[in-house]
Amino acid sequence: MTVASARPWSLRMAPVALAAVVASAAVGLARPAQASGLLVARFGGEWGHPMSDDLWAIYYNPAGLSLLTGTKLAITGSFALRSLSYTRGEGAIDDILEDPSVGAGTPVGDGVLANTGEAKLSNFLATPFLAIGSNFGLEGFGAALGFYVPIGGQSIWDRGTPREGFPGAEDGPQRWWVIEGSARALYATAAAGYRIEPLRLSVGLGLNVVFTAIDNLQARNVDGTDTLTINGNLQEGRAHTQVSSVDLAMSAGLLWEPVDNLFIGLSYQSQPNFGEQRLTGTVDMILGGGPVPEDPTIQAELRQELPDVIRFGVRYGKPKCWEARAFMDWARWSVLEEQCILNRETGDRTCAGAAPPGKIIIIPRNWKDAWGVRAGGSWWPTQAIELVLGGGYDGTSVPDEMVEPAFYDSEKASLTVGAKFNLADDHLQLMVTFAQIFYFDRDVSPRGRVPRDPNVPDGPTYSDIESIGLREAVRLPDSSGLYQQSISVLELGVSYAF
Repeated sequence: MTVASARPWSLRMAPVALAAVVASAAVGLARPAQASGLLVARFGGEWGHPMSDDLWAIYYNPAGLSLLTGTKLAITGSFALRSLSYTRGEGAIDDILEDPSVGAGTPVGDGVLANTGEAKLSNFLATPFLAIGSNFGLEGFGAALGFYVPIGGQSIWDRGTPREGFPGAEDGPQRWWVIEGSARALYATAAAGYRIEPLRLSVGLGLNVVFTAIDNLQARNVDGTDTLTINGNLQEGRAHTQVSSVDLAMSAGLLWEPVDNLFIGLSYQSQPNFGEQRLTGTVDMILGGGPVPEDPTIQAELRQELPDVIRFGVRYGKPKCWEARAFMDWARWSVLEEQCILNRETGDRTCAGAAPPGKIIIIPRNWKDAWGVRAGGSWWPTQAIELVLGGGYDGTSVPDEMVEPAFYDSEKASLTVGAKFNLADDHLQLMVTFAQIFYFDRDVSPRGRVPRDPNVPDGPTYSDIESIGLREAVRLPDSSGLYQQSISVLELGVSYAF
């Protein structure tokens, strides 16, 4: 048996060895993360926060819409350049075979080189924000409609080094988690805010229609290992997942002005579908060690939960002179315990148990809640120009034992500079910001190996997943190694007030 290179898909579906699939969550594959864990929403730059009185409030805190005057249209684009490298060592390999003709594992020499080494990507990502809002001539009221992508991205890894006899090596050592893919959640939002003037308190509500789509390709074996050969026969395969869903979500917020120009904001953004999402679509698979099926397509369902988010912040200043801001967010990523991909044609399908009926693959996550904090300010050298500066720290939702290339994240710091220009008697505004995000390197230690058969301690091995609390049904290759990432984000925007 031979393995075809993973590009293009028509070649990936040539007679190859075993394949299965991991579908990436709508949290994204390549993401300019500047919020708790893997959240990517940063549209609005330094003006996007839970104390906003502009159209960015449609997502960050709908209560801020109560401060709109007239009618306003805003369009922005965030343009991110992401660089990521992952270096995998020999300690991550499930089993190394001294004799490539005997047993299941990774043969020494070119086999080991095919399963280790450095993988790199350098991807460009553009995400839009479009909103229109108005107070409809009613003081203390504002409503808006918006379209934006707070969660999502894409990941296309550079080609790796060819290894004789192991064509899968050209897709790099990260291929067991992702070769190329995309995951996006598009939000269509209707929101409104109302200010209760005697209390100087604004309240807001928003309804989101969330369009989630995932398209992912990777290498994977049926037993969840990184085995390249069995008794000299190639086993590595490919799989392709395309799933999507349409779900509802909601938001709510408060914005209080206890004294002039001091605003305290608190907002809540619910989980998509208020809990578990079920994305439906197809998985194209080739099973290794056997003939290519006439129809490799399986009707699939992906089950997952994405977090709800709480935001809180304060801003104070003198209008058109200076302003200081501080805000934070907390995301409940602990709800993402697993991503479960099942065969929709199995009636009693479930994600539970040692051998779940209908299982295609179950991806362990076991993430944790994450938080981030930012501070910044504005200064007006003239009435028409506002300069901004901000910085922050964001934690990570992904513990060491769950780190992998498709969903990489780490603790990070960020620095943002920007400007807003008010033209045409403040009817026209032009905005530009630049953010550099500094990710802390992560060097994750191997899990270690244990015998496949406890009764044969000197026999074949695979990585120790029991030590990190995983059951055999969710086995994945060991993703230990060195991770290094950098993201730069340029945001350009224009808004017009009627």
